[in-house]
Amino acid sequence: MNIGRRIKYVRQLRGLSQSELSVGVVSATHLSNIESGKYVPSKDILVLFAERLGVEEDYLFNYDQKDQTIIDLIVELKGAVIIGDAPRVGNLLDRLESLEKQVVKGMYTELLYALIKGAHLMKTGGNSDELSSIQLLVNLYVKEDEKIDDAVLLSFYDYYYGFYHFQHNHLQKSLKHYNRLVAQTHDELEKGLFFYNISLLHKHNREYYKAIDAAKECLDVFQKKLEWDRLGETYNMIGAMHWEMDECETAMEYLLKGEKIVSITNNEKLKSRIHHNCGLINKQLGDYGAAIYYFRKSIETKIESGDLHNIVLPYRSLIGSLIDRDKIEEAKLVLDHAREHCQSEQDQYFLKELEAFIFEKEGRFEDFERCMNDLIKELEKRDYHFKLKGLYERLGDYYYKNRKYKLAASYMKKEIQLSSV
Repeated sequence: MNIGRRIKYVRQLRGLSQSELSVGVVSATHLSNIESGKYVPSKDILVLFAERLGVEEDYLFNYDQKDQTIIDLIVELKGAVIIGDAPRVGNLLDRLESLEKQVVKGMYTELLYALIKGAHLMKTGGNSDELSSIQLLVNLYVKEDEKIDDAVLLSFYDYYYGFYHFQHNHLQKSLKHYNRLVAQTHDELEKGLFFYNISLLHKHNREYYKAIDAAKECLDVFQKKLEWDRLGETYNMIGAMHWEMDECETAMEYLLKGEKIVSITNNEKLKSRIHHNCGLINKQLGDYGAAIYYFRKSIETKIESGDLHNIVLPYRSLIGSLIDRDKIEEAKLVLDHAREHCQSEQDQYFLKELEAFIFEKEGRFEDFERCMNDLIKELEKRDYHFKLKGLYERLGDYYYKNRKYKLAASYMKKEIQLSSV
């Protein structure tokens, strides 16, 4: 890292062109050479740059300073962020913010802090403007594919970009960083958490056997460390992957192991998700009685714990199962309860679709057509393509079976057009 990269970072952060910063100080060409590291500016030039950039002179003079006390605090923060120790993360962030001048004085500590704070913000869904300025700094301080010989910096860099590329769906790039983290770390718990992320990445790539292998590495670590909630989470993930592979019996084995653990730890959020997954698997196996039982348990757990996030999801699964079993009156009652818990337009649209299916089951075909067409119009206005394809197909098939061929063709055409987008 050289002073030119810091000058370029602040210049771009301030929204200045090279011409605007250089005028009256050096030529724009000379500034370009400084920023690229070809020349080191004199202190006199740095004083003028500092004034124009609105930073203290020390910020440019002491760019190569390394404060070991600050480095140790930032390394401690990294450990807390990785394991998700929120109180310790908060305390360390407050402490480092109070030492801001020392943190940002040297480029090395400024970069370390930016990398771990950026990872923390991505992990917690933090301020997007702050993340943008952090990404600008990281891009300018360390060029892509630049060799990093410093082991500490490399671990921070990999942790940041593991998250960054995952969020931007660059799965192979993310995998590269997490695999390197696994090889670097000597902390067993951190290694287990990195393997968990590797498993997720393979799962997103539909590389299920690789994902399960990585997840089993997690199980070993979490069992040794007595990390019960994380162990339950991993059992749930492995179960879900076996279900996606149509290995329902194996999936249930893992989910039931997860259920045993959460019954001890009282992790209600995880318990609700496990119950929902158990319901989906039993529905696929054709055991609607068990499926309905688990969907109800999932809803009850959410309501009792006050965790209403995504509660419409198990409601939808329960209503769908009741419709499939021709328990229409019961489905209507559950639908009324579900409406009380809608948290978004999407929730309302999903329930509107189920209402249409109830009309169809009851033989109220005019109401079914009206409800489906109203829903389609609403979704078309909002470009909700993810939902429209299935509705086009369902209504097109309905019209075709009822010999309304012109209407059937219009919806089949819409489905084809949407598939080609």
